[in-house]
Amino acid sequence: MGITEFDQVKANAFIGAVPGVSPFNKIIYVDGTNGGDGNDGKSPSSAVASIGQAITIGAAGDTVVIAPGTYTITTAIVPKARMIFKAAIMVQREPTVSIASAIALPVTIDVDGVQFHGIEFIATDNAVTNLVDIAETTAVNGLTFNGCVFNGADKTTVVALNLDDGAVATTGLVVTNCLFRDLTGTHINVGVLGMPYAYIAYNQFAIDVASGTAIALADTSAFATGKGYVIEHNDFTGIDATKDEVGITVAGTEDTTGAGMIRNNYFAYLAAAAITIDKIGFSCIQNYYGDATGGLLVDVGT
Repeated sequence: MGITEFDQVKANAFIGAVPGVSPFNKIIYVDGTNGGDGNDGKSPSSAVASIGQAITIGAAGDTVVIAPGTYTITTAIVPKARMIFKAAIMVQREPTVSIASAIALPVTIDVDGVQFHGIEFIATDNAVTNLVDIAETTAVNGLTFNGCVFNGADKTTVVALNLDDGAVATTGLVVTNCLFRDLTGTHINVGVLGMPYAYIAYNQFAIDVASGTAIALADTSAFATGKGYVIEHNDFTGIDATKDEVGITVAGTEDTTGAGMIRNNYFAYLAAAAITIDKIGFSCIQNYYGDATGGLLVDVGT
C-alpha cells in the first residue's frame, strides 16, 4: 500500500519535532531509486532523485531527508545556509546513505549552519582531495556533522574535513559520533585561523596509513584570542606501533594563552606521539594510551 496523505502528515510532524529541524521550513525528500528530478520533493511519493536537485529547489533552512542508497555525484554539492541533510534511516557505523564522488571537492560549504546527520562521504577516485571543503571564500559559522562516516577508501591523499583557508575561519564546528576511516590524508585539517569554539567529541579516528595524522592544528599563535576549541572523549587508533602516526599535531610556536582544551582522549600506541603537547602543554589534560603490558594507562602529559 502506498503512502497516504495522513501518513505524510504524521511523517512531517515527526521530522519537524526533531531538534534542529524547523517546522517553519520545507522538508524535501530524496529517493535515488524511486524518485525523479522532475518531482516537487514534497513527499516520499514525489521525491526528487538527487541531492543536487533538492538543493536547487530548496531554500535556506530547509531539511533534506534522503532515502537509503549511494548517491554518486559528478558536480559538487554546495548547500544553502542552514540546510539540514538527514539519512532517512540512521544506523551507527553502517551508513544507509553514501555520497560518493570522483571529483576533487565533493562537498563545498561557504554558508552558515549546515548540518549532516548519518551521511557517509566516500572517495571513489584518486582525484578526490577533500571530502568536505569548508570556508573557501567567506567565514562560516555553526556547521554540524553527527553520526557521519568519512571514508577515504584508501585513495591518494584524501582529507576528510578541510578548514585550511588562510583568510577566513570556521567558527562553532561540531563533529560528534563520527567515524574517520581509510583516509590517506589528515582527518581534520585546520588552518592558521583555527576553529574557534569548535567541539570535536565521541569520534573514532582510525589512522590507516604510516605518517598519518588525525587532527592537524596550524600555528597556535593564531588561536591566542580566547576563542578556544574542545577536543574530548575521542578514540584514536593506529595501524602500526613502529610507524610515525600522530593523533593530534600542533604546528608553530608554543601558545601559553590556552588555544583550546584537549582532554580525556584515548590513543592506541603511536610510535611518534599521541599529541605534540610541547606546543600547548597546559591545555592537554588527562589524555591516555596503554602501557607496554596493557595493564596501565599512561597520561600523555606525563
